[in-house]
Amino acid sequence: METLKTIDEFVGAAMGFDAEAHPGNLFVSQSSENGFEAEEIVVGDEDSVRKQVTQVFEVLLETERGSYYFHYTFSDPAEIEEIIAKLQPVYERFPKLVLPSEEMAEKVAVA
Repeated sequence: METLKTIDEFVGAAMGFDAEAHPGNLFVSQSSENGFEAEEIVVGDEDSVRKQVTQVFEVLLETERGSYYFHYTFSDPAEIEEIIAKLQPVYERFPKLVLPSEEMAEKVAVA
């Protein structure tokens, strides 16, 4: 498994695979880091502030020819929207399976 540093690298590598000649699956997972809820209240009075919880987005492409992995830590939902938009061509090429974070961790450990 090769871990790529940017979403552009991941998309470029994934699009380099011929999905018909080398079928595979795209595994996707998104979870909050440290297990906190996304809308955790930090202060409980009228001046309450909502903490933007750090989340982790992971994507793993497994094919007969090899596998690529990318993870991205974010706290602003707008950041993930850009990532998802860039992944759209890959979603159209390979079957996408959404996994809980525990299953993704197992897949990454094995790959």
